[in-house]
Amino acid sequence: MDNNSREKILKKAKLESELSDLKQHADKMIRGFEKFNNKSSNRAIWELIQNACDLTSECEVILDYTNGFSFTHNGKPFTPKSLISLIKQVSGKYGEESENPQVGKYGTGFLTTHTFGRKFQINSILEAEDLYFEIKDFLIDRSPKEWEELSKNISNQQNEVYRIIESQTPISNPETKTTFTFLPETEQERTYILESRKHLEDYIPIVLTINDRLKKVTIIQNDNKTLFERTSKEKIQNDKGIELHKTIISVNGNPRTLYSIVENDSQIEVILPINEELDLFEFSKEIARLFLYYPLIGSEDFGLNFIINCNKFSPTEPRDGIHLQSNKDQVKDQEEANRKIIKKVSQLIFDFLKSNVLEVSNPHLYAKINFKRDTEDSELNKYFEILQKEWIKEYKLLSIVETTEGFKTIDEVRFFDEELLSSVEAFDDIYTLASKFYNNIPTKDNIILWSKFAKEWNDESIQFIGHKDLVDGISKKHLSDFNKDCLINYYKNLIKENKKNYFSEYSLLPNLDGKFHSLSSLFKPQDLNETLIKIGRCLIPDSIKCLIHEDFDFNYDLEKFNRRDFLISVKTKLDELEASKRIYFPENLNKESYNIQSIEQLKELNQNLFKSLLDYCKLNNNINSKSKPTSLVKIISKYYSFDGNLIELSDLENSNENLDIRSAMRILVQIFFNLLQCHNEDWVKNNIELLLEIAKCNEDSFKDVYSNSKIYPNQLNQLKCISELKKEDNINSEIKDLYKKVVGKEIREELIYNGFNEFITEDRRVTTKQLTTEIEEIFFNNDIANINQHPFKNDILDIIKSSKGSDDLSLELFPRLDDRKANIMLEVVTDENTKDDIFSIVSLGESDLKKLGKLIQEDNFSTLLDKATNLLQQENQTKADFQHKYEIGTRIENLIRERLSSELKNRVSFKNEKELKTTDQQGGQDIVIYFDNDPIYYIEVKSRWDSKNSVSMSKLQLQRAVEENEHYALCVVDITRYEGGNDRYKLTIEEILPLTKFVTNIGDMIKPLIEVNLEAENQQTESIHLVDYRGIVPQEIIQSKGGNLNSIVNTIVGFISNNKS
Repeated sequence: MDNNSREKILKKAKLESELSDLKQHADKMIRGFEKFNNKSSNRAIWELIQNACDLTSECEVILDYTNGFSFTHNGKPFTPKSLISLIKQVSGKYGEESENPQVGKYGTGFLTTHTFGRKFQINSILEAEDLYFEIKDFLIDRSPKEWEELSKNISNQQNEVYRIIESQTPISNPETKTTFTFLPETEQERTYILESRKHLEDYIPIVLTINDRLKKVTIIQNDNKTLFERTSKEKIQNDKGIELHKTIISVNGNPRTLYSIVENDSQIEVILPINEELDLFEFSKEIARLFLYYPLIGSEDFGLNFIINCNKFSPTEPRDGIHLQSNKDQVKDQEEANRKIIKKVSQLIFDFLKSNVLEVSNPHLYAKINFKRDTEDSELNKYFEILQKEWIKEYKLLSIVETTEGFKTIDEVRFFDEELLSSVEAFDDIYTLASKFYNNIPTKDNIILWSKFAKEWNDESIQFIGHKDLVDGISKKHLSDFNKDCLINYYKNLIKENKKNYFSEYSLLPNLDGKFHSLSSLFKPQDLNETLIKIGRCLIPDSIKCLIHEDFDFNYDLEKFNRRDFLISVKTKLDELEASKRIYFPENLNKESYNIQSIEQLKELNQNLFKSLLDYCKLNNNINSKSKPTSLVKIISKYYSFDGNLIELSDLENSNENLDIRSAMRILVQIFFNLLQCHNEDWVKNNIELLLEIAKCNEDSFKDVYSNSKIYPNQLNQLKCISELKKEDNINSEIKDLYKKVVGKEIREELIYNGFNEFITEDRRVTTKQLTTEIEEIFFNNDIANINQHPFKNDILDIIKSSKGSDDLSLELFPRLDDRKANIMLEVVTDENTKDDIFSIVSLGESDLKKLGKLIQEDNFSTLLDKATNLLQQENQTKADFQHKYEIGTRIENLIRERLSSELKNRVSFKNEKELKTTDQQGGQDIVIYFDNDPIYYIEVKSRWDSKNSVSMSKLQLQRAVEENEHYALCVVDITRYEGGNDRYKLTIEEILPLTKFVTNIGDMIKPLIEVNLEAENQQTESIHLVDYRGIVPQEIIQSKGGNLNSIVNTIVGFISNNKS
């Protein structure tokens, strides 16, 4: 065997050995490729960034999506070891001499980058023993699907590294930059690249916040470049003990603020859902909630609206979460460590929320707590159940639910059930309705999220509002309490959601008045206009309240309520009330027009009910109707001061469906008549024309009502039933009076008022002859022969006297009395009680006797006789008045002269007439005292004959009293106080003086009354003045101010003595 053959065999053996060694790497890659999914491409980005950050503490990366995908970083260059580790896909660290902590390695995680393409090129620097070699378009090809081919590729790529070291010229001062350019060949690989771009703008600010080594990230796509750069991160000082940080991330120069809370010992940082305006936001459901420097893709459903990063987390192998609880012994320690971290994180968040160190306007977004508790992993479910309860317990202590009354705790608030939240189209209306019944619900903007969160909490103590709660609340209200359109929309939504049963189970549908009823109790109005409904509301409220509101008729199969039903309901209602036995009073009842006792015996009808009944009876298809019923309705309306116009109601084509108001009309008329017949005589006397109008409105439909009602006036202005009355044959009123006196029965009570005879049948007529026959019968039933003892003597004599002349009524009306009149008159003349008076009359001279006879025949003989008697009485009083004046004046004169000296006696004189003369009775004074022929005192004497009247003074007497104020007296002789037995017209002076009073200051009392007029009379051409008047002096003044005879004498004597000079 030659040397060439040996070398060939050796080379082959070495190659087979090498391939055998590389098989494990190839198999591992192929198995990894088989596990790719959508999340793998998302994880790939972070594996690249992770490896880059391991290479520098000032990491800057570029993600370029132009024509595929390339990744560039500024980390340390490759070493032969790290590059070969990459080629073999082993966890070979590089930069081991660095003190920087390394998270990434080219192991299983880096394999996910192959979702972008199994071929990629590397452009970078290879550093070996302080020598730098350019790595240019170094191709990593892992496209083979079999291990042999893939192993060969790995070997070739490894040899290429050796070649670079062996043959490539080193370079100096190289640029520290590494670029991975992936070469996708399949549609799936291109799709993975597109998927990896999603949510980067959300993730990168978070990673920049929690990873101090990452400084800049640039994304290039669609010719757009976006630069993310952390510009600052500072601690916010506070007195709450909260390690709060504020990080500013620049996005193309625009700042974006992130708040976080930190626990350094456990290397925990929680990103808070708070923006720069201190408003909460909800992290996208596509964003991982757990981070280990970078997102653990797959933890998106961790159940909180917080981002939790802990550098001590122990992740699962696919880095889609952390180990928490299982029955695997291998990871028990990791699970316990992770649970402790979650417990610390929870307390960290609880302390932050309780501190309220950052006041936010919408804290409800904190409340997303929904740990996944329904997986196939029962152990994990148990853990999350406990964690859920712990979080809810803490959250219930926080006042973070915003309501219209401010922020409240969870237990103080009610949330919407899912069935309300699913009613999207009616949501606004549902919220409006719920606000009517609950003031402890979240605000409208927040209630959807809050309700979802609360439902996710799965806590039985949390209260939810459902449709049943709403409909129950609505059923206890009135339509006016709601916005009508809002309620309609809600009801339509219930129907749409097949919840029609609520309308039968609850009182939800409004009637015409807005009162809620259940569906089964309602009817649909048919052919009922607004007028009928308005009348029905008062007249038949129970029926009208069962009519569904037109806006809430959602095509239910309701029974109809038509005009015929309306009519029947009215009749039933009136019968139930026994309305025909009731009464209705005018609004302004004048009791003086009624017999009150009669009114009080009747039950009163409600005003609204009566008015509605009246309007009901006004309904007519011809508002110009002149029929008797319509005329009567107008009379009734006018009586009660209501509008008398008829109300138009058109007839329907089907006559059977029209209203027949005749029965209601009869009841209305009866109610009216019930009051009408209570009127007293004065009212009847003044309203005869009205009663006649009413009587003329009778027709067959009212026959019974008219017959049984006392609405017809008799001749005493009393109202009677027609059956109680008769009509007369022009009977003389004297005959009616005599009939009442003799028979003892008032015939006018039975006789209908003149003008109403047309309503009485002919067989009910009363004649004069019928009455006089009854009168004569009673006359002759007594002893007519003994006329002087007969109880009706005067009446008989009056009848006999009236028989004289050509109109001798007695000859026709009192035939029996006419036959006996001579004997009766003879008996009268011989009566002992009157014979002297008769003798005096017959003893008169012939001339006087004739005069007396003529006077007696005068109709007003009694009046003439009374006047003659009064005239004689006045003459007697005049004579007595004069006598009083004379006697009093004489007595005063004598008393004054007795008290004066001889000289003064001769100088004093008196005017006191002894004989009655025709003088000026109004102006002249009765007694005047003169001194040296000058009048110095006046006395006016008045006599009082009637206790009903006081004394009066004429105008001239009043004026003289004022003008002669200090020397004028009024003397009053009060004959009404005389108690003696003598003739009061002929009293002596001793009987007169005790009855006499003198009022000396009468002028002072009169002056204020007439002094203005006295001045006006002095200027008659310029001033209005009184020309005639009298003054009445009350007896109270006379008795209290008046003195006796001695007082007036003293006054006059003193006056004379003072004026003697």
